Amino acid sequence: MATAIRFEHVRKAYADGTVAVGDLSLDVQEHELLALVGPSGCGKSTTLRMANRLVEPTSGRIFLDGDDVTDVDAVGLRRRIGYVIQNVGLFPHRTVGQNVATVPRLLGWDKARTRARTGELLELVGLEPGRYARRYPHELSGGERQRVGVARALATNPPVLLMDEPFGAVDPVGRRRLQTEFRRIQSEIGTTVMLVTHDVDEAVRLADRVAVLSRGGVLEQLSDPVRLLAAPASAAVADLVGTGAAVRLLALGTVERRDLSPATGTPGDGPVVRVGDPLDAAFAALAAQPSGRVAVHEGDAVVGELDAPGLLAALHRLVDGAQDRTDDTAPVRTA
Repeated sequence: MATAIRFEHVRKAYADGTVAVGDLSLDVQEHELLALVGPSGCGKSTTLRMANRLVEPTSGRIFLDGDDVTDVDAVGLRRRIGYVIQNVGLFPHRTVGQNVATVPRLLGWDKARTRARTGELLELVGLEPGRYARRYPHELSGGERQRVGVARALATNPPVLLMDEPFGAVDPVGRRRLQTEFRRIQSEIGTTVMLVTHDVDEAVRLADRVAVLSRGGVLEQLSDPVRLLAAPASAAVADLVGTGAAVRLLALGTVERRDLSPATGTPGDGPVVRVGDPLDAAFAALAAQPSGRVAVHEGDAVVGELDAPGLLAALHRLVDGAQDRTDDTAPVRTA
């Protein structure tokens, strides 16, 4: 795959001697979602902000679609890159529609084109234009404001979107819903995304690949989420992943027919599980069934039953597949 962003031996040091990023080389591939994770102070946000020159690198080179970002106008560069932060940064005295239209207006788009694009984007992020376009930010929930921030960042179809803890201020239920919605949008439009998060669960749920940084911006591991969880490359990565790797892996796999045993009876009134559902949803359904078996549907038909051994087999398949992969450069999406 082509490279959208390339960091070549990038370093950021401050006047007081603090080294935020020591010597980082990293490629972000076109159309992928790459998550940066690591402990506080490891240079995640600094790395992200160097890509659009909100922070200037001390040395090294950063390329956007082949252009050295230090050789182009910084304002023009930022108009080519969408940027979403945790607290959104919406203009409080502008309506939702006016906020989304910010960059198109700066670029001189005519009113009809701007209005059409604003409506299209609000629909894309799940906000009905007739209901939301004339509202002000203070009239929205935290999740709704975050959706407006994403719409504004996508207004001019930027090839790259940078996101710094974008869902951190949203409640857990709303955050999971936003994550699912954003992944759908990103897959649909194909934007290249760099996402900074402190939440390993969020990283493995959303990313095609995960880059784990340690203090000083040292790249500890770059791999797909399954390999990250199943085969941490260092003690620092293992500490970050913690003891919940198996649970996180369940969120990355799906129910397949080969995991099922023959159906033994008429489905009960419990949760419905379908072929292709995430394994974590299947696990929850299985835990709720006293029989220890849950019917699995495909279309209108029951095609078998899932039990604990079948779920375990699916989990083993994920782990074995991760251990068999040795190329950490190619994105692999398992769910």
